[in-house]
Amino acid sequence: MIWGLGAAALLCLVGSASCQTLDPFTVSAFTESATFSVANQLGFFTEQGVNVTFSQIPNSTFGYANLLDGGVDLVIGTADNPVNLRFNNNSALSIIGQLDLGPDIVIAGIPSITDIPSLKGKALMVDSPVSGYAFILREVLSLFGLQLNTDYTFQVIGATPTRFENLINQSLPDGTPTFGTILTYPFTVQGSALSPPLPILARVSDFIAPFFSSSFAIRTDSANSSASTPLVRTVSALLAANQFLADPANQDCSTLAIAAELGLPQDLAALEYASAINPVSGEISQANFTVNRQGLLNVITTRMLSGGFAGAGPGFDFADAIVPGDGKLIDYRVRDAAVEILKPRESGSPCNVGVGSV
Repeated sequence: MIWGLGAAALLCLVGSASCQTLDPFTVSAFTESATFSVANQLGFFTEQGVNVTFSQIPNSTFGYANLLDGGVDLVIGTADNPVNLRFNNNSALSIIGQLDLGPDIVIAGIPSITDIPSLKGKALMVDSPVSGYAFILREVLSLFGLQLNTDYTFQVIGATPTRFENLINQSLPDGTPTFGTILTYPFTVQGSALSPPLPILARVSDFIAPFFSSSFAIRTDSANSSASTPLVRTVSALLAANQFLADPANQDCSTLAIAAELGLPQDLAALEYASAINPVSGEISQANFTVNRQGLLNVITTRMLSGGFAGAGPGFDFADAIVPGDGKLIDYRVRDAAVEILKPRESGSPCNVGVGSV
């Protein structure tokens, strides 16, 4: 799913003869975060002169291969993916910042599944059996005494939106029953609001915290970007939107932006806002998108517990590999350039939802 203003866009102010040329830029993600919603609905992207097209990722394998092939410019997705591809395959990917600490990540079931032990003997939906959320699922279930391929199996389905739909339907399109999966923002809140609700069987933040979930990933050769590039300007817009989201004075406006972007009623959007600003798992705890080192180590440990670093080799120095630096896994050059051109909004500034949105 892709939507935007087109390859070349002009933003013209209502009642004005002036128009602004917007540079095209493609952001790919599994879901639209609260930060993206605020940036898009409140004109943070257009203020930086970029026409951002949002491209929804169908699954992690496609999403990051598409990034490496140049099909998109920036991927907002689980940090485990660039960690895996960089350390196991030596892929030229870098993380330029961290968005959140695990956005409302839960293990959810169909209404008849009321606790974790009820998952025994069931097939659980995942994006990929060797991706970050699958490893989270394995780790949490192991704490309840459940082991993969002994007590439960995996159904490889795809990204969270698809799994959410199949969980609601309690079956795959071919009629195969579904029982449980990992859900994240914004689907956790929406699932709980259904009648009957999708039961939350466990909150991952109760077992693994802090957890580096959503990263901003780019091709490493894009890391040495000047402030004039669409990449830096897009990241700067996201950073300004994130700061706006974190300001309590902007609660009502941020909620309106989330409602407009996701097509939700105000009561649900208010719950999504509360999820987004949760200090344990939300989007506002990482100043200037700085990576939480312990959260990154927890990502590595979770993958390591499931034998997920076969390609890295037994002598791989993870401690050195996660030290930020030019051309490394964590490369802050784009983030630092984005901070230099930041256009913050004043606290409680006028709320103009839909201005410049794609």
